Amino acid sequence: MRDETMHKVLVGRRTSREGFTLVELLVVIAILGILAGLLAWGVNAARISILKQAQAFEIQSIASAVEAYRNKYGDYPPDGSSWPVMEAHLRKAFPNILVTELALLNPANSAVNGYVRNDNDLTGSHPLGGRVFDPAEALVFFLGGFSNDPQRPISGPGGPLRQSGSVYIYNTQRENAFFEFKLSRLTLGANGISTDETSFGEGVNNDLMPVYIGTGPAVSVGRPIVYFDSRTYQFSTTAGTYFNFYVPGAVSSSPNCARPFLSTDINPNRPGTLLYANNKTYQLMNAGYDNFYGCRAPKDLGAGLVLFQVPGGNGCAFDRNAGGFVPPSVQSAIRFYLPEFGRERPVDDNTSNFIDGPTFGQSS
Repeated sequence: MRDETMHKVLVGRRTSREGFTLVELLVVIAILGILAGLLAWGVNAARISILKQAQAFEIQSIASAVEAYRNKYGDYPPDGSSWPVMEAHLRKAFPNILVTELALLNPANSAVNGYVRNDNDLTGSHPLGGRVFDPAEALVFFLGGFSNDPQRPISGPGGPLRQSGSVYIYNTQRENAFFEFKLSRLTLGANGISTDETSFGEGVNNDLMPVYIGTGPAVSVGRPIVYFDSRTYQFSTTAGTYFNFYVPGAVSSSPNCARPFLSTDINPNRPGTLLYANNKTYQLMNAGYDNFYGCRAPKDLGAGLVLFQVPGGNGCAFDRNAGGFVPPSVQSAIRFYLPEFGRERPVDDNTSNFIDGPTFGQSS
């Protein structure tokens, strides 16, 4: 009798363990889902961190290249926004340069330089009509290397441009490079002409000089790294002239813009204003993986009102017509970008050589 009772108990125990209830299955599935979500979040967070570090490292590598350029030529490269600055620099860096080399870049010689440069936007006239390159093109032009020919550093063997028949095209076999730009990240078409103007909606025609995409291997997934020279940070109080900026799109309508950033230091020569960051050197800027620089585009340049960046505050403005500053109406603790963009489009993944941390989000 005792054995039969024990047998029934054991049989009952085995029977009770033959399967899971629906509730138990749902609990297990929920736990596995949570674990999978945590794993995916951790993997994605690690991936983003690695990408940000790689982006910051690349900016620092480019900054080192800029310093190497200065050590060789005794001057920082211009950013292309001023022909007088460009010409003075080229004559200093290459004392034996031919006038014909300078003519290739001089904005006054549109009939000579052809597709070497282009300042048109979708309206047919760019506000910076006197520029040589935009701040993204200038980075590639100067750091990509020049020819050893002292008279023809631009069009000589290994220089930025090479002749193909009766026209010039971009030279992909440049020598003496300060930074090795990956060809897959340069906006180059098969004909040797850059595609950045039409790719980013900033022009009706393309020119020769490509830009370097900072956030991916193709134009479709990134925005150019831009370079601003301190000599042309400053805007002009003269109506019809403008300070430096880069807009990937039509100037009159683009919500995205890169422009030199201000520091938190008071400008002793202009009370109530701030000095630019790296006010005697240069600024490099990468838009990050959201492709957003974080500055307001100059939508109303013709009216004389120019917005610019204030770390620790919102966008201040300078009225060229009145010759004075329009103070910000709302102060903010957000650094480096306009507070309205901070709420709508975070730029925490942006990287530069003038912030305290590897990215904007890690700088405050």
